[in-house]
Amino acid sequence: MFLEAVQISKRFPGVQALSEVDISLAAGEIHAVVGENGAGKSTLMSILIGLLKPDKGDIFIDSKKVVLHNPIDAQRMGIAIVPQEINLVPMLSVMENIYLGIEPRTLGGLMVDWKRTEREASALLERMGESINPKHKIKDLPTAQRQLIQIARAFAFKSKVLILDEPTASLTIRETENLFKIIRTFKSQGGAAFYISHRLEEMKEIADRVTVLRDGKKVTELSPKTASVHDMIEKMVGKGIARSQEPRKYQRGAGRTLLRVENLTRAGEFYDVNLELHEGEILGIAGLVGAGRTELVKCIFGDSIASHGDIYVGSKKIIPRTPKVGIKNSIGYLPEERRRLGVFPLLTVCENMTLPMQRQIVSAMGINKRKETALAREYVEKLSIKTKDLREKISNLSGGNQQKVILSRWLLIGSKIVILDEPTRGIDVNAKAEIHNLLKHLANQGLGIILISSEIEEVIENADRILILHEGRLKGEVDPKQTSQEEILKICLT
Repeated sequence: MFLEAVQISKRFPGVQALSEVDISLAAGEIHAVVGENGAGKSTLMSILIGLLKPDKGDIFIDSKKVVLHNPIDAQRMGIAIVPQEINLVPMLSVMENIYLGIEPRTLGGLMVDWKRTEREASALLERMGESINPKHKIKDLPTAQRQLIQIARAFAFKSKVLILDEPTASLTIRETENLFKIIRTFKSQGGAAFYISHRLEEMKEIADRVTVLRDGKKVTELSPKTASVHDMIEKMVGKGIARSQEPRKYQRGAGRTLLRVENLTRAGEFYDVNLELHEGEILGIAGLVGAGRTELVKCIFGDSIASHGDIYVGSKKIIPRTPKVGIKNSIGYLPEERRRLGVFPLLTVCENMTLPMQRQIVSAMGINKRKETALAREYVEKLSIKTKDLREKISNLSGGNQQKVILSRWLLIGSKIVILDEPTRGIDVNAKAEIHNLLKHLANQGLGIILISSEIEEVIENADRILILHEGRLKGEVDPKQTSQEEILKICLT
């Protein structure tokens, strides 16, 4: 085995994160690691990359015991990571981010060779099937392209071992296929990778072995050739996934119109978009990266300003020049990048939940903590949010529970329209099912929900109608009961 970790254990205050876990990786192998949020996957990978030190256990590379004091040690030994959270410098260019710290140099190493840097970055992106301008700044790119730049950076280090943590979370089907081609080429050249994803279908396609972790322990090792997705789920959670038994009440055309958008345009992003959202409806929006999905809903919410066109909430015309206008008109928004734009990591669960209603809970004596706590506790119970305490920092919660807190934020102030952009990205299968069940329940209560997801199957399974955007223009509408991923992708590409 090229890399082997033996009897790895790690404990944090009050939590045994890993308990005597064995895992190995051979040259030319893709080894998938799956488990619910909190199963120990990220802790294990952090140890293998030198970010954390194990309390117990050993790591061997080429049969030699090694001690990884930091990520630089791991890098020198040929190990690189593509983390789940995007970790790039926004104000630097694409090529600067890809080669940061390993820039091609000239004049005996005194100067960065920018022409060579640009040339090599372009070639690397081209091999990945992307035509991103290497001079563009990261801050100007959509999330999916940032994710691809992060992956490109890992390949630029010419590592022998890659740790890929949710690499396709922001990618569409086409971009995922391109990434898989690159991984297979890397594998054929003797490279190896640990692959972490909540998209279990991918394991059948890309992995040679699958290790299942649960509660910090290695439960089993499976062959993706013989194990089904259902088998993986049962091993991960110790039981099957609970599907909602609540029937959908929505009948097309029956609910009143909550939101109407007419000829909405934001130059360079989307053009002449018309849509309606009805009471009790889940409206799906599908499209490839760059189609304008996120840009459209940000404009409806007030996070950006339209060039022209009209937005109506009920019969009232609104001009959402700021999110404050959207919020006042009963629109809530769960952004695509949850940890960067959705939560305040240093604040508590309670504080994150009650942020939009500070006026209601503030008096001359300050914040009414009793009222704030009572309101937060009500929604912790309603949405089954798993937290030790309302005063716990939200950053300590799993991704699924963080999403529930953000959703509670809008329900607390009585939002009638909720926009969810990639609501289950980076969330395990059990939490994903909980989110889906919750959305259907809320729609049955009369909310209008707009759902955006790069997982076309997620949109098909949960939406009542699906709109398809391509290059900023509305290309069609399909009935999820009478369509397929292939049909939607075909419309997206034409």
